[in-house]
Amino acid sequence: MRSVAAAITLVILGAGSLPAFADDVEVPAGTSVPLKFLAPMDSATVKEGIPVQFEVAADVLIGRSVIFRKGTPVEGTVTDVSQPGIFGQSARVHIGFIKATAVDGRPVGLSPLEVTPESIKQVKDVGAAAGSSVAGAILLGPIGIAAGALIHGGQVSVPTGAVGIAKVAEAFKLALP
Repeated sequence: MRSVAAAITLVILGAGSLPAFADDVEVPAGTSVPLKFLAPMDSATVKEGIPVQFEVAADVLIGRSVIFRKGTPVEGTVTDVSQPGIFGQSARVHIGFIKATAVDGRPVGLSPLEVTPESIKQVKDVGAAAGSSVAGAILLGPIGIAAGALIHGGQVSVPTGAVGIAKVAEAFKLALP
């Protein structure tokens, strides 16, 4: 009888101590967070300082624990806009100061998001212009380099619903309810 009582006591004490371990989830820096754009954005018209609205595109999990819920609002700020350049260099929009709210209510800083045609997957062969200028340099010398300089990159246009990937900037410990 004493062994049964001791076993029950151990189970009760063990169950009481489990939440201390089960409720803490270590979220490493670099954890990917998919962000869905809630409005279109175009590098030809966007300006520095403009807020950008996102939402978490899918639940972000560590093991079986949800860290960020799908649909959670996220906001960032346009910090830099580079227009297209020579040698096929495309426009780029830098979005920084991105904050997402974790399931425990804490704001979490995410890495800046570089919006380029490559990152949004709208342009399939961005390297063609740069490649043609290199080929021109090999085949035609200085005249080929000059010809490559005449090839300008394009603007980047992001449609509503496009998804970019930001990452958790600093590791943190999440206390789940």
